Amino acid sequence: MGGDIFHGALGLDQLWSNRPFMGFADYRTPIQGLYLCGSGSHPGGGVTGVPGHNAAMEILRDK
Repeated sequence: MGGDIFHGALGLDQLWSNRPFMGFADYRTPIQGLYLCGSGSHPGGGVTGVPGHNAAMEILRDK
């Protein structure tokens, strides 16, 4: 209870290349093999599965 499916407000500072923050919109992290795929990732939360799908596509590209 009290959660937020959008993992924070979708303001201008949280859209496109700024989600979850500048430099990490491509789902990759500085740790090799660690990817972001939750609702805090582009394109945001909700119950869509799109952040996970997009991260999976980047993982496959990196293999």
